[in-house]
Amino acid sequence: MSDIIEINHAPIDNSFKKYIPILTAICCLTSIVLFIGINLEEQNDNWEVYKKWGSPNVTDIFNGSYWGLITSNFLHTEIWHIAFNLYWVWFFGKKIEFESKKIFYGILILSSALVSSLSEVSFTSTTAIGLSGIGYSLFGFILVKSKTTKQYKDYLDKKITGLFIFWLLLCLILTYVKAWNVGNAAHIGGFLWGMTLAYISKYDNYKQSAVGVLLLSILISSIFWNPFSTLWLSYQAFDLHQNQKVEEAIIIYKKILSRDQSNEFAKTNLRQLEVYKLQEKAVKLYKNQKYNEVKKVYNQILIIDKDNQWAKNNLKSLSTE
Repeated sequence: MSDIIEINHAPIDNSFKKYIPILTAICCLTSIVLFIGINLEEQNDNWEVYKKWGSPNVTDIFNGSYWGLITSNFLHTEIWHIAFNLYWVWFFGKKIEFESKKIFYGILILSSALVSSLSEVSFTSTTAIGLSGIGYSLFGFILVKSKTTKQYKDYLDKKITGLFIFWLLLCLILTYVKAWNVGNAAHIGGFLWGMTLAYISKYDNYKQSAVGVLLLSILISSIFWNPFSTLWLSYQAFDLHQNQKVEEAIIIYKKILSRDQSNEFAKTNLRQLEVYKLQEKAVKLYKNQKYNEVKKVYNQILIIDKDNQWAKNNLKSLSTE
């Protein structure tokens, strides 16, 4: 009878399964705390509450609340939203944190949050909430790494890749047909950023930093010169308007309308300022007893704002004198 030959299998490495990703856990716990906090508010659908829990609006950001570009990524208001995002951030994040140095992974998370928010602000003129931009960045990072590095080779299967590409396209379509408003710019910006960092990670730290800073600078500058966005101009005009710099505000509002003829914000505020100027003119003419000219100005006001009660009352008063 022949001897039985035992086959010695290589021991299974359980280190990844047992690994606790500290930074990923902090991200997830932060999101959970913010989710609970905002949902304990009596009303959680206004900007004051959003700012309190980490997501200031664009005007607040331009006024110095720059931290909101990072913190808004961790805020969620819907249970399905946070559940979906936490699952995938944990799934992708644990792998990247396991394979990377802590400092690199921390930079990846924070820069992904920044890029996601900047993309949304630059291309949609508003802010967004949620970890999905970071999630897409981590997905993009692993997608590239799975083609170039053996540690990531089998981590993504076709179902996961297909799901994320399908979801990205579906969100674009739903937003386009106005069925659902999604932070597509944050998704796409995060996705491209993650792929970029994965690609440049093969270079030395100096080159990685140089490319990263250059791309971030381009993205930040796009907020101010982007020909498809009137966000920065709107902020400038609003600030001038509030500070009673009427002539300068009018110039900016007209510049906004030259880019976007249907911009209701610019139309409404421009009308207000034009009426304001005509009211000042009417008061001066009335003091100088130039009543015929005053009537013309009142009529000009009513052409701009047919319901202007001030002009109606004064015109009626002149007619009875």
